Amino acid sequence: MDFVLLVLSLALAGTCSGVWLWLRADEAATRLKRENARLETRLGRQTQGLRRALSTAEAEVERLTAALRTRGEVMQALGRELRTPLTTVLGFTQLLRLNDQIDPLSTRQDQAVAQIEAAGGVLLALIEETDAFMTCEDGGGAQATHRVDLRLALRQVCDGLQSQARDAGVALACPPAAHGLCVVGNPGQVRRILRRLVENALRHSSPGGTVRMELSRVDDDIRLAIHDAKSGPQGQGAERLFRPLDGRDARGGTGLGVASAQRLAERMGGTLAMQNDPSGGAVFSLKVPAAPSPGVTPVVALSKPAVALYIEDNAANIALMRQVARGLGLTLHAATTGAEGLDLARALGPDFILLDIGLPDMDGYEVKARLDVDPLTRHVPVLALTAAASPRDSARGRAAGFDAWLAKPLDLAALGAALNDVLDDGSACPGLDDEGRQRA
Repeated sequence: MDFVLLVLSLALAGTCSGVWLWLRADEAATRLKRENARLETRLGRQTQGLRRALSTAEAEVERLTAALRTRGEVMQALGRELRTPLTTVLGFTQLLRLNDQIDPLSTRQDQAVAQIEAAGGVLLALIEETDAFMTCEDGGGAQATHRVDLRLALRQVCDGLQSQARDAGVALACPPAAHGLCVVGNPGQVRRILRRLVENALRHSSPGGTVRMELSRVDDDIRLAIHDAKSGPQGQGAERLFRPLDGRDARGGTGLGVASAQRLAERMGGTLAMQNDPSGGAVFSLKVPAAPSPGVTPVVALSKPAVALYIEDNAANIALMRQVARGLGLTLHAATTGAEGLDLARALGPDFILLDIGLPDMDGYEVKARLDVDPLTRHVPVLALTAAASPRDSARGRAAGFDAWLAKPLDLAALGAALNDVLDDGSACPGLDDEGRQRA
């Protein structure tokens, strides 16, 4: 009997212990469920807060991106607007220089033209730098290339930097502008390389010093050496190789440094190197392949007489082109709207058409498309002469079938070369008569 009671007591005690443990476990499970629910609620609130913050951030990024895009479009539009009057300014100065032998300028007139060229060069450099920055041009993109006279381009750069040189108390010993040392490249890109190198030399030259420039041809290369004036102990120049320039340039903008000039030079198939000058300064040496000989026909003269149609709404640019045509031996007809240009193209059957893109009634792409579908005009070469000068614009122009894409302001040498290309390529225009115009 005692044994039975003992067993029952142990069973009852085990049951009570099991019930107690179950109650404790249930209480712990309930507590964990409540804690889990509380944590899930908090996590849900935090997730919602993060989603709201992310949504706000995305909206702000979109707003800032749209604002930057708008500002970029405004800057590009402003650059295009500036290129049109600059075409008139620099175009007429080029004509004055080309006509100097026939109608020599007086000393005061020559000085005045030099000042106009210098001011125009500064403005063009500003436009080109802005375009390069807004379109990330240094990072790539196809660009129209022409023969560029390096001495003339260097002279233009030096004229544009005279004000900065005077402020720094440094003289620029630039070789005189003369023809003969030519490279193949984008004219704006060449000027940017030269400008950055000369600015770099100015920035690291002591007041009272002289920045010397030596330009020569060695075998198949054009070589330019720019010596800055002594600016510190020997070897100091090497420490700044390819560093971004500090301070501000003549236009108040931050200099971009010789590193970008090196990339631009390499894109042209050239090299840029630096060595120490015995005087303690630095010498930057630019080596670029020389342009092939152009042949017997100068780039500023046409290989044969031609009839041209110029479609442009700016009266000053038309006046400039009339004088250019007179010098080139062209018979020039002008139209100020796309519709008028289409009518004249059908009536005249010109040897080529110079076409502005920003016309008042229809853009140049539409004019080109209508010319291409008309049997009377589809074989007439069309050259764009436009303020839309970015690589994206020129790529779009090539895709649209333009025979050349000439950026404003007008470069007479580039214009002459492009015109000779289309006039000499008679095989590309079937159905032309003996004078190079399409048969009706």
